[in-house]
Amino acid sequence: MTYKVVELFDSIEGEGKRAGKPATFVRLAGCNLRCTYCDTTYAFGNEFEEIPLQNILAHIKKRLYRRVTLTGGEPLATPGVEVLIHEMLLIGCEVNIETNGSVDISPLFQHLQNVNCNPGQNLFFTMDYKLPASGVSDKMHLPNFPKLCPWDVLKFVVGSEEDVAYMQSYIKTLTSTPQIYIGAVHGQYNLQTLVQTILETPELANATLQLQLHKIIWDASERGV
Repeated sequence: MTYKVVELFDSIEGEGKRAGKPATFVRLAGCNLRCTYCDTTYAFGNEFEEIPLQNILAHIKKRLYRRVTLTGGEPLATPGVEVLIHEMLLIGCEVNIETNGSVDISPLFQHLQNVNCNPGQNLFFTMDYKLPASGVSDKMHLPNFPKLCPWDVLKFVVGSEEDVAYMQSYIKTLTSTPQIYIGAVHGQYNLQTLVQTILETPELANATLQLQLHKIIWDASERGV
């Protein structure tokens, strides 16, 4: 089995609950959405290499940390991705799946159940809930969100005051208890204003402000970091 890989590299996690920790990144090609602020449009097209499953695993096995972030594009739209995830779990990886919230996560759980794999906290989602500034807020697969666990991350990226109101309204409806991370569209929404929103919103008392470390350490357009 081979996968269309745009990037396979090692760096620190730039965002999310593992921010600052070393990890291996597997960026798969293709995405079903076209967010207005997307910073990985190069993952949409033909800039990929067909890499066999065993070669991906061999790269990961060379690293002591065995943390993997599966990203894209939209990794869960890749055929056979559940096999890749299972194999990474089998070699002792902690797998972070960065997903845009529009793709049903049930087939992955069903596959893992079929192969008698109970990953627990070794598998977690960093799942977007797209706000209006993204242009795709109507594409969310709403049954995904109640399935999120306390070790999963629900991520909001704010680009406008409309986004703030939309986020506040949605959070009040949550029935699950994922970790909430909130960032701003790069160069588009004031971080000080976002901090004030977090401080003043009771439902965000345990939320985390998310900064993209890789855009601070390297140029914002740099790839493979």
